[in-house]
Amino acid sequence: MNDGTTITEARKKELGELAQRNIEGMAFPASDWEADTLAEVLALPRVVVTRPPVDALLAADMAPYHCHANCANQEANDPDGTSRHVTGWLVYGSDLILHSVVQIDGEWLCMTPQLVPVAKQFQFIPDPLIEWRVSRDGSGNEAFRGGIVLPEALRRHPQDHIRVRDRFRELMASGLSAFDARKVVEETLGDELKRSGMI
Repeated sequence: MNDGTTITEARKKELGELAQRNIEGMAFPASDWEADTLAEVLALPRVVVTRPPVDALLAADMAPYHCHANCANQEANDPDGTSRHVTGWLVYGSDLILHSVVQIDGEWLCMTPQLVPVAKQFQFIPDPLIEWRVSRDGSGNEAFRGGIVLPEALRRHPQDHIRVRDRFRELMASGLSAFDARKVVEETLGDELKRSGMI
């Protein structure tokens, strides 16, 4: 039983898998397109988005870390028809994370429960150039901008994410769990990455 002071093994496994997905997903090669798009998006207006209580989101059948589906479902199933699914970029340190929220009667809300403690509000950049199309394999939808399939994020310091991924892989290859490898990366590279605004 978890009394709030310890983390169960199942929870460590879940958080480790989440860390691994995030680290791998953020370590794609840098490109001129990414740098140019980052600069373009940073010039767009920002809004403040509020996160409703996690329990309320879970009770409404919102799935953790499935923001695009959650917001599409909220818009499609809103009996009042006032919910609008908006895709854009969550401002996270020096990165912009591809994210979806809803706008309801002028209020900006994040419909996606998080597994770790997060701020109740965050800055978000709605991006009117993002469009959803059927994915190349036909299994769902993908976000495009200017005809390009969007990555999970736009990064100011891509090389830092690649370094984190490489160190994380080394630690896991040495026998550490994903949970413990993430902790070691934060402890050993944390101060340096904080200075660059990455974490």
